[in-house]
Amino acid sequence: MSPAEARKIALSFPGTLEKMSFGTPAIFIGKQLFVRIGTREPDTLMLGASSFEARDLLIESDPAAFFVTEHFRSYKGLLARLKKLDKKTFQALLERRWREIAPKKLQKQFPHPR
Repeated sequence: MSPAEARKIALSFPGTLEKMSFGTPAIFIGKQLFVRIGTREPDTLMLGASSFEARDLLIESDPAAFFVTEHFRSYKGLLARLKKLDKKTFQALLERRWREIAPKKLQKQFPHPR
């Protein structure tokens, strides 16, 4: 998946807004970070996770796609290599994240965000 494809998928969710975050393009829902495309490594993206356990399970299930650096170790988020991440998995992860952070009113308007 390319950064452009990831951006298009992320922006297809209701209530998303694109702006810069720490010098890289990021997509927010309100004030909550949804996904940041490109980190210190250009072909990666940063996703929030609901818990450290959920993050660690994703990394364990597919270490070629998911990882953390020391910088992110104490943060409930993970990094993903775009070239190793398929669109279906990315959409599923974003839908889960959207349901966690989207305002309830938005969720009522869009019970199926995609």
